[in-house]
Amino acid sequence: MFDSIASSLVQSFHAHSFIFFVCAVISVIIVGVSKSGFGAGLGILSLPLMASQSSINEALAILLPLLIAIDLVGMRRFIRNANWRILKIITPPAIVGLLLGMIFFTAITPKVLTLSIGIFTLLFLIQNLAMSRMELKDTKSYPWLGRAMGMTSGFTSFVAHIGGPPITVYMLRENLLPMAYTSTLGIFFTVINFGKLGPYAYLDLLNYQQLATSIILLPCVPIGVYFGFYLAKRISMKWYYRTVRFFLLVASIKLISDGLM
Repeated sequence: MFDSIASSLVQSFHAHSFIFFVCAVISVIIVGVSKSGFGAGLGILSLPLMASQSSINEALAILLPLLIAIDLVGMRRFIRNANWRILKIITPPAIVGLLLGMIFFTAITPKVLTLSIGIFTLLFLIQNLAMSRMELKDTKSYPWLGRAMGMTSGFTSFVAHIGGPPITVYMLRENLLPMAYTSTLGIFFTVINFGKLGPYAYLDLLNYQQLATSIILLPCVPIGVYFGFYLAKRISMKWYYRTVRFFLLVASIKLISDGLM
């Protein structure tokens, strides 16, 4: 058994280029930083970066086990501090969004999928810029918005692992304490990411080589999480978000360009 696992790891390592692993390591660290609560939209960069050196489908499959690993790290804290009222609003529609994402995923070509992800990224960047200029203190909570954004988040999470931005539209209106905010999203995305496993397997996105690649990249998970905590204490949030938005713009332009070519 151990020989088989070792053989899969070696094959996976040799099946990818050095540049792929550089991009993949950076992608996983980005996800870890995002999950540490440092940047709600930062994780959107991970898929385009990894997909620049592989196919979209392979990048989706490699990232999924790593996303689940990150979710499980903080599960005890998430359960203690999550807002279950909000979870009851946003989780059922997210499951519907996953099913819609599966239908959408099987009905389009890779180029259309790439173009769609690029457009999603650009729209979320515009949404983020607009929200940064909104005064959220006086906004009200709207359950219908939570359901709509929950469904959208499930959909975009399935096709591109970018479920964070749409659900943030609703979550920021709830004015939760930071721990409750992070924990609620932690439970939410744990459900979503586990919900992707069956459909991804059904769509033949998951295989042993991709799982082996995920295992090779697994040590980067805690590095990203702790690096996020380190940055959150030391970097100016103003310049951080400017940098994130710049790279979001670059990523969206590249994906749209690849989808149109």
